[in-house]
Amino acid sequence: MATHRPCERRRRLAATTTTPQTNKKRKTDGPTSSRITLPDDLIVEVLVRLPARSLARLRCAGRSWDAEISSRGFQERHHVLAAAAAPKFAFLPPAIPHTVFTEAWFPRSRGPGLLPLTCRPCPRVVTPKPCRGVVLIARPCSAAATFSLANPTTGEVLHVPSSRHKFGGPASLVTGIGFDAAAGEYKLVQVSVELESLHARVLTVGDERGWRAAAGNPPANSFGFTQHAGIDVHIQPVFADGCLHWSFKTDRRYIDMPHGIVSFSLAGESFRRAPQPPFSTADLVPYDFQEHPPYHAQLLRGCLGKRSGSDEEVAAPAGTALAELDGRLCMMRDVRHRGDVGGLFEVWRLHDYEAGSWSLDCRIELTPGRMADRLTTPWLVVPLRYLDDGGAPGAKRKLLLATSEQEAHVYDPDTATLLTVAAVSAPADLNDSLRLVMYHESLVRFAGMKQAKDKILCNLSDGYKRLDYSQ
Repeated sequence: MATHRPCERRRRLAATTTTPQTNKKRKTDGPTSSRITLPDDLIVEVLVRLPARSLARLRCAGRSWDAEISSRGFQERHHVLAAAAAPKFAFLPPAIPHTVFTEAWFPRSRGPGLLPLTCRPCPRVVTPKPCRGVVLIARPCSAAATFSLANPTTGEVLHVPSSRHKFGGPASLVTGIGFDAAAGEYKLVQVSVELESLHARVLTVGDERGWRAAAGNPPANSFGFTQHAGIDVHIQPVFADGCLHWSFKTDRRYIDMPHGIVSFSLAGESFRRAPQPPFSTADLVPYDFQEHPPYHAQLLRGCLGKRSGSDEEVAAPAGTALAELDGRLCMMRDVRHRGDVGGLFEVWRLHDYEAGSWSLDCRIELTPGRMADRLTTPWLVVPLRYLDDGGAPGAKRKLLLATSEQEAHVYDPDTATLLTVAAVSAPADLNDSLRLVMYHESLVRFAGMKQAKDKILCNLSDGYKRLDYSQ
């Protein structure tokens, strides 16, 4: 985002009142008007609390207001105040089902070919939390995996150039978005593991150079990858602590082998490795596909693997996910299928990258029943943020959750209850991904952003069920 020079002067807010007129003539005995001038700092305090759409109109009131509202300091203050307010929700509607072709190996012809598939869940949201007001939307079924950046507040969209990555195809690339606070820049980063090495490409939004190799690409095999290593495409990347994070597998054949987390610094564009919590390979259990809905059974087959040593077929927990809470990296542990572990989910927080120390931050427990079904039925449950709602001193903070059933809930750990705050009806075959997006007021606007012809992100006040949660 461009930084504007400080305004030389600001337009004065004035309230003008005139005395009543008789026969369309003004009275001349006394003042004809009174003028009230507000201090500049008070004007700024009023402006910084206005919604983004109102500020977009006020930028047209004069050059001084345009410079003030567009300045980096004003937008930073507006972001901080908006982030502290109660969250809003938007929904990403699916596209019309369409046919795509993917590369496949055909045993009869003993060669590669194109296999037609019906794409239903396209487009997709990359993480249900915006990166400082910006939502990354992916269309992975396209030939080059296209992306768009959207501001749910203003409804503006910027289509991102495709990455011509020479390693692998769109299915092997995992893309995330982060914010370089020092430079004030948004960056998209694609990573993949090919030829036992970690490869990354970076796109700085607004940079005419487009996609480029990361400045700090690690040396070949510096992470100890084997030919069977790979980024876990089932766990979405997360931006926290100034870094983007991806989960990877050291061996995709045996899913009980040690896993880890790749961390990419947006400022230095350098990589480091952080271990996953100790439970990451301990929660693997055999799955009985008869116990799950047909569509979930299909999804579980994508998470199947073998246990090293015994070759027992097991599947990774469906609800394991990376998350950002209070600016720190967290991981959601899914224990819904563990009879020997209490609760449904656990939230773990990373304290030290070098030591790899994690601690339990929150445990989600519900009494079996309709309330618990809201979290046991979905394929995926992701924590969005803690809510400071002014509870009693010493009370635990409530946790806002989003599920792949396109619902948002507030979990109260003190009462072990769940409150549904947003919900959207969606077809069952879309319930493997999150389409409900939490957002706040945002002034972010990139050069080239335009209003979408069709609504990409629908605010839940536009015909969808919305249950307000007041802090």
